[in-house]
Amino acid sequence: MEWRAVGSQGEHFRARAETDPGWYWFYRPLNTGPRACDPERGVLLPVLVHADGRLQSPLTDLGGSTAADLVPADEHTGQRYQSWFAGPLPGPGARTHHLRKEPGQAPIGTPPSGDGWWWCRTRGPLHHVDAQGVGPIYIRAGSGGIPWVYPAAFPDGAPADVMELGFAEPLVSEHGLIDQSGEHGRTEAELFGRVAAHPPVPARFLIAGPA
Repeated sequence: MEWRAVGSQGEHFRARAETDPGWYWFYRPLNTGPRACDPERGVLLPVLVHADGRLQSPLTDLGGSTAADLVPADEHTGQRYQSWFAGPLPGPGARTHHLRKEPGQAPIGTPPSGDGWWWCRTRGPLHHVDAQGVGPIYIRAGSGGIPWVYPAAFPDGAPADVMELGFAEPLVSEHGLIDQSGEHGRTEAELFGRVAAHPPVPARFLIAGPA
């Protein structure tokens, strides 16, 4: 598995999706504000792509497959920055963890140990999932060892809670599972193994041209 540039209009990524749809690693400049990017720091996450080039992703500006979606522009610099993809990824495997949490009761089941990406299915649903309701979450231990979940990460392994996601919650809270946002009723979560590791990320983002 290796990183490939999406192309100046996203054409390389769409062409690959048409012939080999599935889960892919996606790496792009960090969004620091409306139409503002940090080309020195990137954020990565798995996205689900379909044969027609559509993307499923928690990043709102990756909802389509136009150049504006896949090759972000910075109105302050006047430049459009390259993004990268790698994959497709092996999908979820057999169930490895089964967690339940009823209000007022202790959680049943043991959360996974160690930070990293996991395949997860829970009532909710998650931000982007496949036909079986399974999607990727990044788990990292917080204060007191309580695992928290995020939908994106930085290459150094730190979780990314970037502004357009609005999603960083305890895996197990007093209300349920992945439930801090107020979506009560998420009392059960299944994990299906770790997401395959991404390759070493590119050293920098290539400038694709004027915005």
